[in-house]
Amino acid sequence: MSEIDKVQFLRQVSLFRSLSDKALLDLSAITVEQTIPAKTTVFKEGDPGDALYMIKSGKANITKRNSSGVESVLLTLGKDSVIGEMAVIDDQPRSASVVTVQDTTFLIITKNDFKDLLGSTPEISFQILKLMTDRLRNTNMHLRELEASANQMQEVIRVITKIARKSNLLSLNASIEAARVGDAGRAFSVVASEMKKLAEDSALEAQKIDKLLETLQTKTKALAMMK
Repeated sequence: MSEIDKVQFLRQVSLFRSLSDKALLDLSAITVEQTIPAKTTVFKEGDPGDALYMIKSGKANITKRNSSGVESVLLTLGKDSVIGEMAVIDDQPRSASVVTVQDTTFLIITKNDFKDLLGSTPEISFQILKLMTDRLRNTNMHLRELEASANQMQEVIRVITKIARKSNLLSLNASIEAARVGDAGRAFSVVASEMKKLAEDSALEAQKIDKLLETLQTKTKALAMMK
């Protein structure tokens, strides 16, 4: 990839698109192109933040393990995406893992080269500060939206659980009545069976919604902390 091609690519990257021609040329001079095969771990959660990655082509998953050790995909990134720009600045370990979905070509800037460039090109520092501000604003907005959705979902869970409890009670009453009247109570028996099934289904749906809510909250928090 020629320097001109690198500059053209960097113009498409949100972090660098407003930089001057000189800054883009300086930036392109320290980028290294590397193609990584599909289903390869680029770096793991907890690794040192030793480089910034930009996707020239292909796709990569951002993954994270929860407290139970189960790994889930937070999001999938494609062309022009930047990965790990904060980790090369704040000296903190990677907060998530990156795994290629398909053969993926990256433009990579090492931590030391990037810090040297920040010292000599203040406009890049300004762009990163702006990006951090925008991300914080978007994260806060998403967290507020999630909180509102969580409250709504919790109300739905409460209503479904209440219905399940009432259905169980009705089922029990119908079963008792069916037993009391004998053959004449077959209709009650059918109703009892249907009500019991409704109660079980309602309880199951409430559990599914609760699990979905927990997953959404975990992913949102992880994205807010991603480096």
